[in-house]
Amino acid sequence: MNRTLIGLILVLAVFAGLGGLGWYCVKDRVRSKKEYLLSADKIIVFPPLPDWIPDRFIEDVLQSSGLNRTGSLLDKTFSQKLAEAFAAYPWVEQVEHVVPRYPSGAEVKLSYRVPVALVEVPQHGLFPVDRSGVLLPSEYLTNTISDRRNEHLIVQGIQSTPLGSAGTPWGDPLVQTAAQLAAALTDITGPLKLARIIPAMETTPSGARIICRLKTANGMEIHWGTSAPDDPKIDAKKKRLWDLNEQFRSLDNVPIRFQPIDLSKE
Repeated sequence: MNRTLIGLILVLAVFAGLGGLGWYCVKDRVRSKKEYLLSADKIIVFPPLPDWIPDRFIEDVLQSSGLNRTGSLLDKTFSQKLAEAFAAYPWVEQVEHVVPRYPSGAEVKLSYRVPVALVEVPQHGLFPVDRSGVLLPSEYLTNTISDRRNEHLIVQGIQSTPLGSAGTPWGDPLVQTAAQLAAALTDITGPLKLARIIPAMETTPSGARIICRLKTANGMEIHWGTSAPDDPKIDAKKKRLWDLNEQFRSLDNVPIRFQPIDLSKE
């Protein structure tokens, strides 16, 4: 290697070092500029927030994570930190992606948790859960205009209490099974006036299994049987309920000889 080439390398190294030193000296000042600091009103989430999620959603995410004070678009881990902040929020099921947007903002694509049932626990009240049996914030029942108690199936017969805080699984297979069934019945719950799910553990010669009963608002009992998210019999059972409702103009008018309505063999 000749002396000229060595000299050029040394000069470039010096400039690189000075550049790095310069950035080290000014980086805090640059990062603190308003256009680089994360601002809640510059964050766009999509799809748009469902009506059951509080309007302060974004502010809460930033405040709980501390990004309202430290979030900077110049941080190399900015997207990861913002994704983790949203993922930790109880109403968020999944963060699809985060794209920083200058100045001070970001686009965030999310999947939201959807309330499908209310779990009734004696002496403790009602708790909203999603389709997987994940506990949702209790404010869902109080910070809304409508009475959510009339919009969802109520899960009864549960003796357990949640193992963790909102955003974590309840931890009881009875709750999980009932929540999965409630999600599958969402489209017929209102029209057929379904009101309650009662899951129970049943012991059989082949082992234990969970069976579910349903009740209408007026108390008509429906033996649903076992339930699973991928159960091929779900559609046939729902159709059977629709047909009975059409035939007798209400499930509550089903003749006594057909009571309780037994779908467990469908």
